[in-house]
Amino acid sequence: MLANLRALFAVIFDIILLRRGPEAMPASQTLLVLVVALNIVGSVILNGADASSLGVAVLQAAVGCAVMLLWFRAALVLSQKGERFLQTMSALLAVNAMFLPAMIPLITALLPYLEKADPANPPPAALFILTLVIAGWALVVQVRIVRAAFECPWIGAILLVLGEVIATGFISMLLFGSPDGAA
Repeated sequence: MLANLRALFAVIFDIILLRRGPEAMPASQTLLVLVVALNIVGSVILNGADASSLGVAVLQAAVGCAVMLLWFRAALVLSQKGERFLQTMSALLAVNAMFLPAMIPLITALLPYLEKADPANPPPAALFILTLVIAGWALVVQVRIVRAAFECPWIGAILLVLGEVIATGFISMLLFGSPDGAA
């Protein structure tokens, strides 16, 4: 059991380091359910849900995961590569789960500066650059996974990943309103 877990983490780190693709992930529904649950928990922590908004935060995270799963399921079926769904989604969600522990403290530290949007008090440059570098690397890894799964050019993979992000944001805004409550 421990050897299997160690081998799984090795595969995920190799994917993060761009040495392997999603085809190296095991095609397991159990693994997919596990990484979906990890992403929901990580998203709830990232959003900093308190006890009063915990239910909404869990629902928002679940909707985000569901949109991602449906988006790539539809895209893989349309491209006649539906058999790659389990490995592709396991890779995407596992990579997201691995980046969340790094992103949670960075975004938490940046949030007060971003909420104030005070030009006289900008966020520390090093913190902002580090956050951008890690988020950028996560995007590169996601695009690489999608490119390998769909066997498409880079621009197609970028459009698929950005389309999923936009679709998730749009559906979240329709269901939950704008983040600041203005709508």
